[in-house]
Parts: sequence; C-alpha cells; structure tokens
Amino acid sequence: MAYEIHILRTADAGEISLQEWHALCAADPSLELQEQLLGINPRTGETIVLGETDAASWRSPVSGDEYLFDYRRGRISFVHDDELIIKAKDIAQALGARVEGDEGEAY
Repeated sequence: MAYEIHILRTADAGEISLQEWHALCAADPSLELQEQLLGINPRTGETIVLGETDAASWRSPVSGDEYLFDYRRGRISFVHDDELIIKAKDIAQALGARVEGDEGEAY
C-alpha cells in the first residue's frame, strides 16, 4: 500500500464532514468530484470501475498531471507528490484542518 498523506482536523475540532467536502469541491473549479473511478488491471487489461466515491480529481496547472483526493471517514487522503502538497495545504486552510502523513508528521 502506498504511503498516504491526509487533510484532517484535530480530535477536538471534529471530523471534516462529507457536506463540507462537497461544498468545497463545488466552490473550487479546480476540483472535480468523481462519481466513479476507472482503472485498468495491468495484468489482464480489464477495466475496473469503483462506483459511488467521494473522491475529487485535480489537475496541476504546472505539470498537467491529474491527481486524486479521496474523502474517507472524516479525512481527505492522497498519495504524496510535491505539487499535491501545495494544493492540499490550500484545501486544509479552507477547511480549518492540517496536512499530515501516515506517521503523524506535519507538512
């Protein structure tokens, strides 16, 4: 499993609600909520579809690469990338949250 980084609040501040996440995505034109995620099985070439997600895609204006922020259980998670850290900090600030790694380190 890949090392993940999370946007989350302190325990006393409460979890980020799904409604807050959806509202932020609606207000930020660079974030696009994904109703389903598609992937390709590298061994078989089969298309894999995950439905009913609360993930949002973001395309870097610098590299053009597309990244995914995944909302799960009151936090927003993503795989580390330097470009993504900058966007994650913007998201965290808008939600009154912080950015931290799997081992608790602050970004």
